[in-house]
Amino acid sequence: MNALQGRLRSESLEEGGRVGRYVLVRDVAGLLHAISPLAVAALCEDDGGTLLLLPGGRLVQVSQGLATVLSWFEVRG
Repeated sequence: MNALQGRLRSESLEEGGRVGRYVLVRDVAGLLHAISPLAVAALCEDDGGTLLLLPGGRLVQVSQGLATVLSWFEVRG
């Protein structure tokens, strides 16, 4: 875990990034979320950015637009 913590400190997560199979997302409140792409039920663009709908009805709001957020979840082969 120390290597991951060091990597996260050295990178600015103003936008999403990937670590393994997870997409790291910093929400509008500044909280960091590690989200499996398969866990996102829906994405919805609103005036303040984009909302991600997660299991259990949890919403995560990010300040970036829908196209940017979709690029974070892009499948890479």
